[in-house]
Amino acid sequence: MPDTAFSATYHLGQYQPAVETEINTLNSQDFTNRFWHKDATLWTQNAEAQQSVRSFMGWLDTPAVMTERVAEIKHFVHDVRAAGFQHIVIMGMGGSTMAPIVFQRSFHQGQGDLPLSILDTTDPGTVAELEAELPLKHTLFIVASKSGTTAEPLAFGDYFYDKVKAIKGDKAGENFVAITDPGSKFVDQATKEGYRKIFLNFAEVGGRFSALTYFGLVPAALFGINISAMLHGAVEMMHACGAQGPVADNPGLQLGAAIGVLAKQGRDKLTLITPDSLSSLGLWLEQLLAESTGKEGKGILPVAGEPLGRPDEYGPDRVFVYVGYEDFKDQASLDKLTALEQAGHPVIIIRLNEPMDLGREFYRWEIGVAVSGIVLGINPFDQPNVQAAKTATDQLMKEVTEKGQLPSPGQPAASQDGISYYADVAGQDAAGVLLAFFEQAQPGNFMTLQAYLHETEAVNKELAEFRQLVQDKLRIATTSGYGPRFLHSTGQYHKGGPNNGLFVQFTADHPHDLPLPGRTYTFGTFENAQAQGDLQALRDNGRRALHIHLGPQPEQALPTVLTALKAALAHLG
Repeated sequence: MPDTAFSATYHLGQYQPAVETEINTLNSQDFTNRFWHKDATLWTQNAEAQQSVRSFMGWLDTPAVMTERVAEIKHFVHDVRAAGFQHIVIMGMGGSTMAPIVFQRSFHQGQGDLPLSILDTTDPGTVAELEAELPLKHTLFIVASKSGTTAEPLAFGDYFYDKVKAIKGDKAGENFVAITDPGSKFVDQATKEGYRKIFLNFAEVGGRFSALTYFGLVPAALFGINISAMLHGAVEMMHACGAQGPVADNPGLQLGAAIGVLAKQGRDKLTLITPDSLSSLGLWLEQLLAESTGKEGKGILPVAGEPLGRPDEYGPDRVFVYVGYEDFKDQASLDKLTALEQAGHPVIIIRLNEPMDLGREFYRWEIGVAVSGIVLGINPFDQPNVQAAKTATDQLMKEVTEKGQLPSPGQPAASQDGISYYADVAGQDAAGVLLAFFEQAQPGNFMTLQAYLHETEAVNKELAEFRQLVQDKLRIATTSGYGPRFLHSTGQYHKGGPNNGLFVQFTADHPHDLPLPGRTYTFGTFENAQAQGDLQALRDNGRRALHIHLGPQPEQALPTVLTALKAALAHLG
């Protein structure tokens, strides 16, 4: 099933008739007109849920709306450069930072463009490392929070405002910009502290659908990206998806129908393959897919960063999506995808001409995910389970304020080599606990690593090896994410999606912690409270979870865990 105008081909094999039937059925029900008129009955017959759907469909026309705001953004960029700023830091979580990460890693920076850093973790090592790299007096900090109440970006803003104030005094606000919704409490704080600029976004656009709003486009423009051209591609995709009336081949409808029908038929692990230059797209897609579809025991699990293997290494729960460039052949991946297709696995291939096409692709996937919600019978615009971890964390932070420390995690199932293993299963030692934990795995399950750690190349490599060992032995999908980032993305799927996950959480001590201005706790305590709160939320939802506390040197401790894992997996059949 080709989509030649927008470079997508669908190799769906036996699933092709069902997908075509779904598309024809939707079109026979006046899909395009109803969709663009925000007819919530496409998704739900519940009156309250319909109001929720309508309240978060403002993203539909953002490419056109933001085209009218380009001049404003360009004027702001000119002002920032004229003021002598040398570095930009975006501080936020989830939808506030995912698109900027993609832009930063996918585009080549031009001479004279401002370097961009993104802070989306409360890990004190990461915060300290960033601070050491910055010329604080000449750094512009963008605090991005849709609600204006998200704890992490507010903490980042307070921390760096305090640092800049020590240098510039009452003029510290010149180094700060806010992106938030109208009416949020953060507007008052930013005004009081004299922020250089406050961008008011759109209340009816959810965070994960905000890539083509101020949240994505202001950082992109500061980074030197031609946002006019990017929006032009997104507007073209809008029209192709029916913004001006029914169309013969709707790229968003085709994508959404395909991934929705495949998920309903058990192919619910969307495995994303990209060249290295587009690998960050996985972070953005993880949030869009998982947070939109992972609820009511249903969902599409995005699997990014897994090395592509042979057909016999995968069960019948996969669909493979390749996103690459027309002029980049990547023959090794394409050959493997051909073998997968010949073995009966559905394969979707999407081609971009250049990084500028990311605006087009963001929009295609937003439409596609919205359509998949129709197919799955869920509201793709809410995130009912995200609050669970936040609530548990808030309760823990109250206890920290009252007692000065987090509550004990209890007795570990095993302690070995300075590493503690906490689980609902028993074992004589580390390998025994890991064996008992992974003996629970069933076909169609997945494993996710949740690393509340300082991200380094060594840690990335060790987590990748953990995933590879499990995938090779158990033949299940594996994912990995850094906390607290994933709480605002895949965290919804973890608690609200199908209960078929094995969750391995990593935490560590923080020998070099950082205090938080105006608070009685540190970044490290905040991060560990988020981990503990998330673990509680997982277990409250009946999820199988293993918590491994690595002590003060996680890079050195992880190889020890890998040795125990190898011993455990060797005993599995």
